Amino acid sequence: MKLNKVNIKIFLFLCFITTLSNAQNITLKEAYNLMLSKNGEAKASSFEVKAMEEEHKATKGLRLPTIGVSGTYMHLDNDITVDLNEERNMVGGLLSITNPADVLGDWNFELQEKNLGFATADISMPIFAGGKINAATKASEIKLAITETKHKIKEDELTINLINYFFKLKLAQEAVKLRQDVYNVILLHNDQANKLFKNGLIPEVETLNAKVALSNAKRELLGAEKDVELAKTAVKNLIGINSLEGLKSNFNKPTIVKSVEEFKEEMLTENNQLKTIEKNQELAGIGLKVEKSDYFPKVGISGTYILGTDNLPLVDTKWFVGLGVEWEIFNGFQREHKIKASKYKISQVEQFDKQARLNLSTYTEKLYNTMQKELEQYESLNADEEFAKKLKFMRTRAFEEGTGTSLEVVDATLKLSEIKIHKIKALCEYNIAYGELMVLTGKTRSFLNQN
Repeated sequence: MKLNKVNIKIFLFLCFITTLSNAQNITLKEAYNLMLSKNGEAKASSFEVKAMEEEHKATKGLRLPTIGVSGTYMHLDNDITVDLNEERNMVGGLLSITNPADVLGDWNFELQEKNLGFATADISMPIFAGGKINAATKASEIKLAITETKHKIKEDELTINLINYFFKLKLAQEAVKLRQDVYNVILLHNDQANKLFKNGLIPEVETLNAKVALSNAKRELLGAEKDVELAKTAVKNLIGINSLEGLKSNFNKPTIVKSVEEFKEEMLTENNQLKTIEKNQELAGIGLKVEKSDYFPKVGISGTYILGTDNLPLVDTKWFVGLGVEWEIFNGFQREHKIKASKYKISQVEQFDKQARLNLSTYTEKLYNTMQKELEQYESLNADEEFAKKLKFMRTRAFEEGTGTSLEVVDATLKLSEIKIHKIKALCEYNIAYGELMVLTGKTRSFLNQN
């Protein structure tokens, strides 16, 4: 009985530890690492890379010989025989033998019994295939590189989503703090208004203004709290965790460290989508070489070693080797058309590359302009915040001295809170645009280390 109690305590303790480990306060970098290890799409993409690695290893086997063993056992309907009795009689006549059958015997020979079997070991190896083996090996290497780059693209897509969800959750949490501050200020103002009304210093209408403002502030606070829960769900689902308490990373302060042209140059040299297109160009070139290889002969060697026979008297050799050549002279112009098709594929990929570069340059400019716009907004809101703070202070003092109205205090409080919220929104949008730009230019780790 005591043992059972101990086990229950240990179990409850482990559950408590597990709950604590699941309920996390994480940085953006920690969220990124968790996502790569837990997200289903990221894991599926990594398995695709592993599968392609094995296929690449299999392709290398084309250069090696193929070795195998085989065995056959057969039952024929009759023995295989050769009847030479007529020839025997002719020979007997030439030799003046009166009864050839008695003298020369039966010339009906059995060559092969109807039950027979044999086993062999075989080896074959291509010597020359017109360049197809080299092309196949190179194509497999390129396909592996493409798969690895596609995996990076999938990670980039998930990372961009994570940055978006993460900072929107951060925005929602900051909005809750601001809404809570506004609610606390208006609650205090409401209490002051009620006291002043009871002392006959202000009319009842001023308390009504405070009550309406308090109700609105409460509603905005509850709405902001719901936004946090929704944003948390999005982050948890993307990362693949069960619980998320809060975020430890802060917004990067807006700043422009490079010109748009520098960002464009990095985009056109480091972007993974362009790297995939480049690899597809190489693959299309390999495809052209494969089609041209059909003009050349195929040469290979083969050998067989007879491991054993059963009732096979005609086979007296133990092994044999051979050299084979196959050369297709004409195949109905198939090769010519396939070569033209391969050339069109090369042209197709070139056009994809040209358009992708144009699209990425345009998108880089869009993200850069977003960063600039949010930087300007943030700097402008910084100045507005100072004025709003001063206005709120003056309106509150005027109300307390009886020279201002409750409506003016509420209005000043709300103006200050809206400026702060717009400021946080500018920070959020800047960080999302900056993060995406860094990811697309291959600087994910650098961005994560900044947070």
